[in-house]
Amino acid sequence: MLRHLVETLTESGQAVCLYDAEDRLRYANKTYQDLFVGDYEGPFTFPDILRYAHRHGLGVRIDDGDVEAFIARTLSRRRTAPCKSFQTDLVNGRWFWMDHTILPNGWLLTVGADITALKHDERSLRQAHDAALLASRTDVLTGLPNRRYILEILDERLGADKHEGSSLCVALIDIDWFKAINDRYGHDVGDAVLRHFSQVCRERLSPEISIGRTGGEEFLIVLPASSLGAAARAVNQLRTDFPPAVIGECAVELVYTFSAGVTAALPQDTRSSILQRADRALYAAKADGRNGTRIT
Repeated sequence: MLRHLVETLTESGQAVCLYDAEDRLRYANKTYQDLFVGDYEGPFTFPDILRYAHRHGLGVRIDDGDVEAFIARTLSRRRTAPCKSFQTDLVNGRWFWMDHTILPNGWLLTVGADITALKHDERSLRQAHDAALLASRTDVLTGLPNRRYILEILDERLGADKHEGSSLCVALIDIDWFKAINDRYGHDVGDAVLRHFSQVCRERLSPEISIGRTGGEEFLIVLPASSLGAAARAVNQLRTDFPPAVIGECAVELVYTFSAGVTAALPQDTRSSILQRADRALYAAKADGRNGTRIT
């Protein structure tokens, strides 16, 4: 019965082996030998086969290179259940799904099925998912977080602010006279200004600060763990010696400015309430002649 089972599994192209109760290899089909044994001539104990395979670039991938620690970990759980299934990756880049079955006489039957193609499909699906998620969160023109994503970041920070008691500030920024830029120079130049502003922000703002484009010429900055004064200084430092946008092949320099409204989160704040305050501060900055920052 067992011989017939092993022969059937062997003909299926799977990797098949039998270890006795003392973990000595008693049978291995050609697939298993090619993957795990190679030209090894013994002794055929499970640990010795692992050591040989590791030295000769066969068998299971051991990421840290410590074969003895790997053997100890494997032996500690190798026979802890009558049936066990798991996936493993090999040195040659292939993946196998391994089924271990402890037989009534204590022998261990192992059957391995090649799942490399499935793992590649899984990786491709994961990469496609990650790319789609990134695209759904990114403003196409500027490469910054889009409105939906920067508002998600704000919501997350507001929740953390209430839970942890840390400080949070936001700034709404509006590029001054942007409509006039579009009307005078055209929308291509306007788009170039938006890209330029976004790039300068990426270069000047610290990594823990998030900025996204909320629409048109308006941007939202989320400043975690920041006092109102520190947030205002960060915005003003962004403005200091702000470089002009270099437009077109002729490298024409276009000077522009921006206005900002800054506010700090209150314990009862929602997304709507904190943005309304920041918007009022932004309106005050524009009413005062633009190219400035107001706090509220």
